[in-house]
Amino acid sequence: MKLFNPRQLAGWTYVLVFIGFSSLLRAESTTTGIETAPPALSQLIQTSLADNPALIALKAELASARAGLRAADQAVYNPELEIDYEDIDGSKNPDGSIAEGTTTTSLGISQTIDWGDQRGSRTAMANARLQKALASYRLSSLGFINEVLSRQAQHQTQNELAKLSMETLNIMREFKQISERRYKAGDLNQVELNLALLAYNQALMQQANAQADASQARESLRALLGGIPSNMPALPEQLPEARLSNNLDTQLQKLPIIQIQTADLQFARQQIALRKSEKAWNPTIGIRGGKENDDSLLGFNLSIPLNVRNTFSAEVDAAREDFIATEQRAQLAYRDIRGQVIVATERYNNLLNAWNNWREHSRSSVNQQLKLIKQLWQSGDISAADYLLQLKQALETQATGLELRNQLWQVAFDWMRLTDSLDHWLNVNIDIPNQKTGY
Repeated sequence: MKLFNPRQLAGWTYVLVFIGFSSLLRAESTTTGIETAPPALSQLIQTSLADNPALIALKAELASARAGLRAADQAVYNPELEIDYEDIDGSKNPDGSIAEGTTTTSLGISQTIDWGDQRGSRTAMANARLQKALASYRLSSLGFINEVLSRQAQHQTQNELAKLSMETLNIMREFKQISERRYKAGDLNQVELNLALLAYNQALMQQANAQADASQARESLRALLGGIPSNMPALPEQLPEARLSNNLDTQLQKLPIIQIQTADLQFARQQIALRKSEKAWNPTIGIRGGKENDDSLLGFNLSIPLNVRNTFSAEVDAAREDFIATEQRAQLAYRDIRGQVIVATERYNNLLNAWNNWREHSRSSVNQQLKLIKQLWQSGDISAADYLLQLKQALETQATGLELRNQLWQVAFDWMRLTDSLDHWLNVNIDIPNQKTGY
């Protein structure tokens, strides 16, 4: 919400001065960021993580991925048991006698050999799916935390802007009342009185808009959490500096989004191995024993499929091309994430420097300015028009400070999400579901 749109540029200009000299101010600033969040905020996030339906669904997917890994690690072929019984009646001899019949019984077992190691390839593919599911669970958890903090920042900012708009309305009401008295006393002309009335009416409309924005932010947070605690913790105004490892590439490899790309790449690579293993001439070995009347029987069987009409080479070529496509997409994603992290780090530190200096120098200056211009107008040293102009600029600058803080919060939480440090700052645990139950 913007309190005074016609004068917003003046307020932002005031703030941007600090950003332009951020490098100098950073060296001179004595404010240090806190490295961890307040315990009350951490407790809220920890509770919200346990009750989030989206994360509960991901836990079920993790359990499914673990079951898929167990299934893939089983043998591809089961042994086959064969039982045979044959009873041939005796035939009639030339002399008219009946020859003795033949009774044959046999029991055999056969086993197809996984010569191409399909089991190993399928197990590796299932493990890649599990690693992707684990990384996706963490990434989604960080995304949920970021969304909660982002909406809380919006909620807190809009509440404070609504309070500021109410203070502005009270100031404008007092300004209108004093102007009306001074007009009756002949100290103000009609133009200045109309200016006070217009300022008051404008403050009324802006206060209504501010209350509506605060209500919208409150309900947005309520929809995400399922309810807002009565003692909702406030976000801290002090935040840690954005720091990156000297070996950025090593740090990036640990990010969940990169681990997802790595798992996809591993899955595609193992798919090539699976297609190759399916080309193997997997032999079937069998042994059988039995009796034919009083004679013992023992047999051995070997069968080999002949992959001559279909060599399955096309499937291997398709898997290889899928791997190339996945590899290129992974490289593109890595470059994109790397650029996002670098830009977000620079933006975060710039806003942090601007906000720290705003807190140290500008906040008290604005309050002093409000008192000073009020004294000057009441003593008749400035006109109503000059008073209103300076009053609006001071209030706009105060509102701009709140918006700057909100912008810092949004950028800070997004940076922590990008760099996989959000849960560390909050000191919360993103619990990985139990390996056996999945919950």
